[in-house]
Amino acid sequence: MFFPLYFHYFYNVPQAQRARGKLIQEVKENFNVDAFIGNATDWERVCMGNLVGLPVIVVPTGFKSIPNPPLTGTRRRTTVNTGIYAPPNHDHIALALAMAYQSATNHHKQRPPVDDLGPNDTIPDPPTVPIPPRRLHM
Repeated sequence: MFFPLYFHYFYNVPQAQRARGKLIQEVKENFNVDAFIGNATDWERVCMGNLVGLPVIVVPTGFKSIPNPPLTGTRRRTTVNTGIYAPPNHDHIALALAMAYQSATNHHKQRPPVDDLGPNDTIPDPPTVPIPPRRLHM
């Protein structure tokens, strides 16, 4: 009898769901803090949170220098993000903490310089040809 290659994956789905259910139960029983803060670019933590149903909200927390900048130097920066994780079914805690953080800082209003231009810099060689308006096709 011929079994397609994906048969093995469907055969193990019930086993994977049982393991996930046990993991979710352990998290619910042992989550003894109101929330925790973690690096939102740590994909192992983010994926584990998604797997067990932890609500997470990602907030900007600043900028860092870009990796491998040009030899001439640059002002370009990349964002640093933080994840606020709450217990399962407590989304309101993550949202409240994110709102409190946002009201105490101004990181969400900052924009990183792109192509060595800051938010208040003028464009050195603006285009001389006007850019036509976009047309909506209906």
